[in-house]
Amino acid sequence: MKIKINGRFYAFFDNVSINFKLDSVASVFSFDARFNPDNAAHRVIFQPLTYNEVEIYDNSDRLKFTGVSLNTSLGSDSIRDLQNVSGYSKGGVLEDCTIPYSAYPLERLNVSLKDVASRLFKEFGLGFVVDSSASNEMNLNYAKTVAEPSETIKDFISKLAAQRNVILSHDKKGNIIFFKPNTKAKAKAFFNDKNTTSMSLSVNGQAMHSTISVIRQPSKDNPGLSPVDTIINQLVKINRTVVKVLSSGTETDTKKAADNLLAEELKNITVDLEINRYEDINCGDIVEVHNHEIFLFSKTRLMVSEVTINETNSNESMSLKLVLPETFTGETPKNIFYDFKHSEGKHN
Repeated sequence: MKIKINGRFYAFFDNVSINFKLDSVASVFSFDARFNPDNAAHRVIFQPLTYNEVEIYDNSDRLKFTGVSLNTSLGSDSIRDLQNVSGYSKGGVLEDCTIPYSAYPLERLNVSLKDVASRLFKEFGLGFVVDSSASNEMNLNYAKTVAEPSETIKDFISKLAAQRNVILSHDKKGNIIFFKPNTKAKAKAFFNDKNTTSMSLSVNGQAMHSTISVIRQPSKDNPGLSPVDTIINQLVKINRTVVKVLSSGTETDTKKAADNLLAEELKNITVDLEINRYEDINCGDIVEVHNHEIFLFSKTRLMVSEVTINETNSNESMSLKLVLPETFTGETPKNIFYDFKHSEGKHN
C-alpha cells in the first residue's frame, strides 16, 4: 500500500490495516510509522491533535481510503520502534459531534432527509452522495424532525434514514452515501473451506425472536390507523415474541418499524472468513459460501458488511464479515440452516 499525508507520500511505515464498514459513516485505519523528531516533515505528521488528512492507495495506485489521523502513540526507548498512527474516514466526525448551536433550532417542519443532510454536513465540510436506489426516499418530507441536544449527528441522521429504510454509508473519498443495497446482485465470489484460511459462524440466539410486533394506538387525527404490524422470522424455531411501541408515525410506519427491528435482529447472524490474498471485494457485494462445518450445507448468498485489509512488509491478508442480505432490507430471510442431510434421513 501507499500512504499520503497532507498531500505528500510517506514511505517509512509498516503494519497497515483498514477496516471498511457498510452501514457506517466511517471506516478506520492504523499503521506503524517511523518518527524522527529532528525531521520537520515528521513533526508535522506526528503532532497531536492536528487531524492530518490521510489517503491510502493500493499498490496499483487506486485510492482506497480518505480520512484524518486521530490518535498518536509515541514512546521513547533505548531501541527506537515504529510509532502508531490511527484514525477514521472524514465522516467519522459525525459520530463524535452533536449538532452545533449555529445549526439550531433542533426542530424542523416539512423537511426531507436531503434537506437535513445538506444543512448539517456543511458545518463540517462534508459532501454526500445520493444513490439512485434511495433518491425518492431522500426527497420525501417528514412532517416534523426533532433532534436531542446530546444526540450525535450520526445517530440523528441514522434515525431518520431508518424510517425510510435507507442505509447510511461512505465512499473512498470520505463522502457520506445514502443508498439501498442491491440484494439481487450477482455474486462476486465463492468461498468454501478449501479457498479460505479460516471461516466461522456466529449466531446470538438470545437476541432473536420468532415474532416481532410493533403497535401504535389510533389517535384522534388518525382514527383508522392500523394499530399493529407483525413480522415472522422463520429462522427461529420456537416461540420467542417481542412487542415494541411506536410513539409516533403514519399508517405505514408500524410496518417499516417491524421491518427495521427484524433487520436489526438479523445482525446477530454473521460469518467471518479470512483469505491470504487480496480480492476485489467491497462492502455491499454479494458472495456465496458453502461449508458444512459451519452448518451451511448448501451454497448460501451473503452480503459483505465489513472488509479488513492487512499488509506488512512480508505478507498481506484480507478478512470479511458476512451477513444475510435481509439484514439491510428487513425482508423475511429463507432458512439458510436447512439440514438437508437430516431431512433426507427422515425420509429413508
